[in-house]
Amino acid sequence: MPTNIDSYQENLRLIEESNQRCRSLGLDPTIVPESIQISQEQLQHIQRETLETLKVVEFFIPEFLNMVKGTPLLIVVTDNQGIVTYIEGDSTIKDVIKQFGFRTGVQFTESYNGTNCISLALDHNKPVEVIGPQHYHEFLSQSACYSVPFKNHRTDGTFGTVSIMTALNFQDPLLLSLLSIVGNSIEREIQLREQNKDLNVLNQMVTESAQTAMILTDQVGRIMEFNPYAEKLTGLKRKNVLNQPVQDLAIIGDWIKKIIQTKDRFSDLEVIFNNIDSSKETICLFDGRPIYSENKHFIGTVGSFRDITERYENQLLMKHHAHHDELTGLPNRRYFQMYVNSILESSQSHENMLAVFLLDLDRFKLINDTLGHSKGDTLLVEIAQRLNDYLLNKGKLFRMGGDEFTIVLSASQTFDDLKNIADDIIEIVRKPFVIQGLEFHISTSIGIAIYPNDSSDVTTLFSHADNAMYRAKERGKNGYCFYNSDMNEESMKKLTLETELELAIKNDDLVLHYQPQIDLQTNQIIGMEALLRWNHPQLGLIPPSDFIPIAEEMGLMVILGEWVLSQGCRQMKTWHDQGLTSLKISINLSPQEFLKQRLVDKVKQVLLDTGLTPNCLELEITESMTMDVIRSTSILEELSELGIQIAIDDFGKGFSSLNYLKNFHIHRLKIDRSFIHDMISGPKDAKIVGTIISIAHALNLKVIAEGVENEEQLLFLRNLNCDEIQGFYYSKPLPAIEIERKYILNSSRGVIQL
Repeated sequence: MPTNIDSYQENLRLIEESNQRCRSLGLDPTIVPESIQISQEQLQHIQRETLETLKVVEFFIPEFLNMVKGTPLLIVVTDNQGIVTYIEGDSTIKDVIKQFGFRTGVQFTESYNGTNCISLALDHNKPVEVIGPQHYHEFLSQSACYSVPFKNHRTDGTFGTVSIMTALNFQDPLLLSLLSIVGNSIEREIQLREQNKDLNVLNQMVTESAQTAMILTDQVGRIMEFNPYAEKLTGLKRKNVLNQPVQDLAIIGDWIKKIIQTKDRFSDLEVIFNNIDSSKETICLFDGRPIYSENKHFIGTVGSFRDITERYENQLLMKHHAHHDELTGLPNRRYFQMYVNSILESSQSHENMLAVFLLDLDRFKLINDTLGHSKGDTLLVEIAQRLNDYLLNKGKLFRMGGDEFTIVLSASQTFDDLKNIADDIIEIVRKPFVIQGLEFHISTSIGIAIYPNDSSDVTTLFSHADNAMYRAKERGKNGYCFYNSDMNEESMKKLTLETELELAIKNDDLVLHYQPQIDLQTNQIIGMEALLRWNHPQLGLIPPSDFIPIAEEMGLMVILGEWVLSQGCRQMKTWHDQGLTSLKISINLSPQEFLKQRLVDKVKQVLLDTGLTPNCLELEITESMTMDVIRSTSILEELSELGIQIAIDDFGKGFSSLNYLKNFHIHRLKIDRSFIHDMISGPKDAKIVGTIISIAHALNLKVIAEGVENEEQLLFLRNLNCDEIQGFYYSKPLPAIEIERKYILNSSRGVIQL
């Protein structure tokens, strides 16, 4: 049986193959393609031909939309040629897609519309999701689309597809699971209706293979026929019920008696049978009507029962999926809202305490980006299992999405209990995980909000826990924080910065500061590290610690990184033109940049545009960015072949293997400032620094120590044969003009001697 990971990889393969076909067809991804629109007469003909299918769709879709209420989305139904026959859902999305020519009567084909889930689902007869930039055309890059075919069991073909379109930020694999259940329900209902239509009543009674239970009575209610499927459904034997009063039969007897008395017809009445042999519960739809002779005399009744247990169970499954996370099986955000609301509503007073823990995994995005989503999913499942095993009856665990979990703890917990539980959770998550054969460590930050102290409604309670969680991250991660009212102001400040950050990029409010790097043997400046700052028009100079985490959340790191790379290289070329050709520029790469598909091409282009010599550019990466060893080795090798220098930043802080380190194309190790800060007073830190320097020299690597703040640290590093240093002892990071005033104007023969 294929796994979720197999399905995910198969989905990616289908998309990539489709994109390749679109490229070979010469489709332009930057335009909005013209749609194929059939005539109104053709559309009406198709809708008449598929009328029964559309009736079934209209039965299930409103219930589905109600289940995902609050998520703006559009439901689209096509026939087996990809022609849209039905659209329902969010009015705003409807209005937007109309502008792109999307309406009933439009036909979806790959050759016109590029890579799209409808064509893929029809061509491969399987559920498909196409998310954001996976679409071939760029105008769909902010949408998430899911399609499921519903099959024609008579021909092994398809009746068509049912699809979801929503905004990219509402993407959720759960939608495809729910949609698959809807598709199965539609298939089953169409099959049932066709059975009922194709077989007339008398043929059903005498055909043993009929999947409909049939009971025939005479005009006084004696059972005259009881077919095999009725035996199977009820557990009763035909020989035992023939000629017996129908009213003796549980459930159905009263309905048939009513037909005899009133001569009324009944259809689609839901009844439940409990088989007397197996105790199995079966849900059926009952149709009953009177039978008349050719002379219009009443001669009996006929009742039929269609088994809809599968449909009923699918509806229960849909409800389960709507309230549970598909990956971990945990209750999801919707369930959390319902669960907490029910507790708050049942609490008659504010004497009982309820606590909400919001857990966010630290550096989880880095794991996804470096090791891939399948390994990230494995980690999430393992964490969910650990937390559930620990909590037992202490509280209830939910997955809110991504790397966020919540825990709801009951009134029996004291304040000290909550602290102890938070400490336990932090330790549970810190225990190492083994991923790709490597031992890996992760931590979590926890925000805690308490009812009724912090709020009396679930939305505000969760928001306060969220604010407290971010405060825990600001304090260094791997800890917990209880909410207090002062955090609202901090939250508003963060929201303001989020709003203004994109404007800052457009308005050129970003600046680079440069910190000198000094050779300890010659006491000369050999390079500058470029460090990003935000020059806010009202708040002044904002340090990166305040806005880089926001940029990471907003997905702006690649844009910021490309700006830093371009500006830094341009400035260094200016200094080279002034005669300082021995200087290099050091630039930090974010994980998002390092893992970008065209990183090497981008670096080449910047060097070409600025004219900077490649060996005067040093790119700094962190140890954790090299977890995907195969991919990292390839990228570092390409950069090294260009002549670019590579430095491992914050060395000693991560969990890299020295075995991999010797195989990477790197030139310099940068010792993390935390070791430099404590090495004078801490013997262990001094030994770590000495060991790093020895290992680096053994591998023919240079070593630079950052965060050097006093002469004692400088002399200590010199005695350990450290090659280079940077830090406040020589200079804090300065704007380019101040660097020039302080150092470059006093240089001699292209050398800055201190």
